[in-house]
Amino acid sequence: MHFPGKKLILFDLDGVLLNSKRNMELSWGAVCKRHGVNIEFEDYFSNIGRPFKDILDILNINANQADIEKTFNDVSTQLIDQIELYEGVESVLGQLANNNIKIGIVTSKNTIKTQKILDLLGFAFDIVQTPNDALKGKPAPDHILYAMSELNMNASDTLYIGDMDVDYEAAKRAHVNYSHALWGYGTCNDKNVIKLENITQLLDIILNE
Repeated sequence: MHFPGKKLILFDLDGVLLNSKRNMELSWGAVCKRHGVNIEFEDYFSNIGRPFKDILDILNINANQADIEKTFNDVSTQLIDQIELYEGVESVLGQLANNNIKIGIVTSKNTIKTQKILDLLGFAFDIVQTPNDALKGKPAPDHILYAMSELNMNASDTLYIGDMDVDYEAAKRAHVNYSHALWGYGTCNDKNVIKLENITQLLDIILNE
């Protein structure tokens, strides 16, 4: 299966462009220590891709949510050096742009952290969607639909690349094609979904007939 003719590629950030697991683990450790939270990192990690507050709700952490989120984000920002790009990301983004394909981010990572990371990357994305009060986070399709609308793209023009169930669900609900990053943090059991072994394979399914 190939997707020639796509005009917009939207990427999740964590687990697709960035390996941020160590950063998240250290940040969650700080949350547990500072706020007396007794929940293992893997329980938090299994829910990533959703907005942070939604994860706290799932984990039944109902008190001090704003303070907990601030701690997590502050530590995560301080430890930005614990985040690394996956191999091939910069090259693939450049080649997509050279082929006049628009490129965007749809992430549940907050705006400040996302911008710091993108500043390090130094690539000019056409749109970057981070959590806000106006749009529902994944697995809702709102951010994908908004990105398409802002860039004047149709569902048939668009491909979303993710690594978690919420990414798959958001793409499905937005009626856009989805490809799964096997190097990321989650699995996809849909046999009809193209599963990428590495990011460079994206070029094969986009640029080759």
